[in-house]
Amino acid sequence: MKKASMLERLQRHARGPMAAMALLFGVGHSAQAWALTLDQVYVLLEAEATDDQIIKKIQKDGSKFALTPKEIMELKKRGGTDKLIRLMLSTSSTKPQPVDKGADKKEKADKELSDAEKAAEEARLKEESLRLAEEQRKREEAQRRAFAGKVLAQGQAYANDGEFVKAIKIFNKFVEEGVGGIPYAPDSNEAYIARYGMANALARAGLIQSAADTLLDVVKSGSDKMFFVPAVSQLRDLRRQIIYRPPEMEELTKLAVATFDQSFQDAYFYMVGESLNDFGVKDEARPFLERVSAGSPDYPKAQYLLGLMEIPDTPPDNEGKVESLSGAQVKAASEAFQRAVLAAEKLPEGRPLVDLGYLALARLAYDIQQFDAAIFYYKKISKNSPKLASAFYESGWTYFLKGDVSRALGTFHALHSPYFAHHFYPELWILEATAYVNLCRIEPAEAAMKMFEDRVLVLAPALRDFLKRSRKPEEFYKSFIAAVNNPKAAGGLPRQLQSPVLQNVEFYNLYNTIKQIDKEDKIIRANLGQLGTFGEDLLRKLDQRKTERVSEAGVVVQQTLRTAQKEIENYQTKLQQLILDIDELRTQELEAEQTGGEKVAGKDVASEGPVAIAGSDSMSWPFEGEFWKDEIGAYRSFLKSKCKSTDTPALGVDAEKK
Repeated sequence: MKKASMLERLQRHARGPMAAMALLFGVGHSAQAWALTLDQVYVLLEAEATDDQIIKKIQKDGSKFALTPKEIMELKKRGGTDKLIRLMLSTSSTKPQPVDKGADKKEKADKELSDAEKAAEEARLKEESLRLAEEQRKREEAQRRAFAGKVLAQGQAYANDGEFVKAIKIFNKFVEEGVGGIPYAPDSNEAYIARYGMANALARAGLIQSAADTLLDVVKSGSDKMFFVPAVSQLRDLRRQIIYRPPEMEELTKLAVATFDQSFQDAYFYMVGESLNDFGVKDEARPFLERVSAGSPDYPKAQYLLGLMEIPDTPPDNEGKVESLSGAQVKAASEAFQRAVLAAEKLPEGRPLVDLGYLALARLAYDIQQFDAAIFYYKKISKNSPKLASAFYESGWTYFLKGDVSRALGTFHALHSPYFAHHFYPELWILEATAYVNLCRIEPAEAAMKMFEDRVLVLAPALRDFLKRSRKPEEFYKSFIAAVNNPKAAGGLPRQLQSPVLQNVEFYNLYNTIKQIDKEDKIIRANLGQLGTFGEDLLRKLDQRKTERVSEAGVVVQQTLRTAQKEIENYQTKLQQLILDIDELRTQELEAEQTGGEKVAGKDVASEGPVAIAGSDSMSWPFEGEFWKDEIGAYRSFLKSKCKSTDTPALGVDAEKK
């Protein structure tokens, strides 16, 4: 984030709020004296007053506005929404007829007045629509004229055909030769056209990483420029394919797009809001995401991000506790996620976001200990979703903390199925052992503990050695990639421990970006002789960007594996607590035998075989060793407690969902 830009914004906000407060609440004046003028509405918009605040002030004070098309566009430029403008248009009436001419005549006059208002508004909106269409036509015509010259037209043709080397050579030559041998200035219109031509050539050739900076330069040149719209479109497309979040993206907040149609504004606002959110400046991102209209394909994504913004991302304190959500935060986040789900369900390709929204709602319900609501939302996630494993895993925790042992054990069993074999949940056997201890089932508890030792604890030395061998982030990245490509190599990393990193979305995106950089580097080097200094500059930028992305990916690898190491150590400690709990249960059994007391209260459920750990080779599930995908969420355990009715079940481990 550039300091100058932030300072300008801080100074602007310092001027606006006090004036806005005075306008909104009429401090020291009568309500009638404070009827708003159009200039005062501009002040409120500059101070970022909400629509509802301005509308309430207009309605309260009886403010009247007779807006011209020019004033409507000025309101849009300053951030006025359609809702606010329509309200202001509705106040543009003439004075009502006198009441002394009878109630019937007044009712007729009111009706005529209403019809006149509607006609005036429709006329203005139609005029505005025609003007926007005309401006768009002029922009397209300017683009066609820009490449009408023989040289530039040839360069554009090469770009459209993906022959980026020929296109770049033509555009470079055009700028360097200029007029009379004098090169065109960097800020000239000719240089701007050539710059877009080169960016377009790179983008169409699939060299999106190399095209990114040039496209951003074209966009930053101004929204009044002829290639602003196509450059924004291409910049959005490449951001979907690679990680591209330079600080210069913040400069796009200064550009006015009110003269463009609503669909373009929606796309632009989402891109800016999303990029600001990537920087972590939520307060700056929120206004842009809120301006994405409900009819936009980006609306569900905008609402999902707005929901996430309500949830603090503060790290746990020294005791491992996370800041709890306020009632207002829960309400705002829940409503945003629900809007995201409802809107995404209407889109042909909206299902992935629907599942993300349900998962977010489930986690929100879990955090406020509304376990039944959490389970409801977890079950909403589709069976084909890549988030299904997360939903099963987290719902298992939810059942566990809710005290529903039957469903908790059934869910743990499902997580051991082949459908989730590529996931690594080191604590599953500890959770199962804890459930069995709480049922006073010593044998299955011990079987679960042994599974934890045999399948999880054995991984700890390899993980410790892997983490010791690297120091810098780039070393972690290179070592991890080597381990994935050759898992049997000495000193490698077992597949189970690779899983948490490979399933990390940030790592996945960084890895794809690095591969894209490598691909472009190879292509440009193969054509370096023809590209000359332009190609050398591209290689330099690619190398710098790869260094940054590799470092970021290395940090993700290091943090993810250290988290896994800490979890294994924590559950090893809890394993020791379970051993003590089992010893206590055995002591209680011996005391009961010696005193002749009853050993159990309740009977075992009849089964077709021995009762053991869910997911183990000896578990007596109805379909031994089989998992039916359509029944994957329906497994239940029917074990009864063997604890004496007067006993308090063993507590086992502390249950804290990671």
